[in-house]
Amino acid sequence: MAGYILSGILLLILAAVLIRRCFEMRRLNTLSGRMEDCLTGRGGRLPLSLKEDGIARVENAAAEMQNRIEVAEERFRQEAGRTSNLTADISHQLKTPLASLRLFCEMDNSAHREQQISQIERMETLISSLLRLEKLCADGYEFNFESCDIRRLIELAWQQLQPLWPDRTLILEGEAEIRCDEKWLSEAFRNLMKNACEHTKEGGLIYITLEQTDRTFHCTVEDDGGGANPKDLPRLFERFYRAEGQSAQGAGLGLAIVKEIILRHHGHISAENGTKGLKFTISLPLLELVNK
Repeated sequence: MAGYILSGILLLILAAVLIRRCFEMRRLNTLSGRMEDCLTGRGGRLPLSLKEDGIARVENAAAEMQNRIEVAEERFRQEAGRTSNLTADISHQLKTPLASLRLFCEMDNSAHREQQISQIERMETLISSLLRLEKLCADGYEFNFESCDIRRLIELAWQQLQPLWPDRTLILEGEAEIRCDEKWLSEAFRNLMKNACEHTKEGGLIYITLEQTDRTFHCTVEDDGGGANPKDLPRLFERFYRAEGQSAQGAGLGLAIVKEIILRHHGHISAENGTKGLKFTISLPLLELVNK
């Protein structure tokens, strides 16, 4: 009889341990889901726990981490705002003398008139691009997220570029429909395809593949230009950075703007040398409730 009683007690203890374990796993799974929602912009604040167990310490640490991230983001936004305002002030101050200089050059019959106007136009483009980049970094633009056919978006962007590079060919594979800001994402793809055109020879090919899963959109943009020097890859998204041998005609801000646009979509972009040439990989979460 004592043996049966002991066995019953052990079974009760085991059942209690298993039940507690199930509750703990449920709490951990709930916490994991909430943390993932916060990272993708779909969730709210992580709650603090009043319990005194190990999982409660994890829950409170996660809530504290979220709070510190929000404080750091707010400080970053304030600093970025100050930088953006300074850049805007400088840019606006430069536009007036540039406009006057352009007018005098157009009135002048100098032998270098065309070159002078070309350099002024380049400076105007640089100022405009820098202002847009700084405003992007400071969250100065409102992003409107709506459902968009990405294949159609890329095709329209390519139609705008193709007259400049009629000998280049776009090979587009896959389908995807995601929530995004169509205007800004279209600019990102235009910059990537423009970069690919500039790094390929006549008859060059640009490959874009689209893939959509339950939670993520993946895209690769690759050219057949042979790739970049490995030492240049980590710095391609830096403003004003020019890889060795790269044309000096552009402002050097296109890829930096692309990166900021992708970040504003809560995504990630990377560069590597693929099998054919330089390859960019974009990953975006499938946004549902994010409006900015």
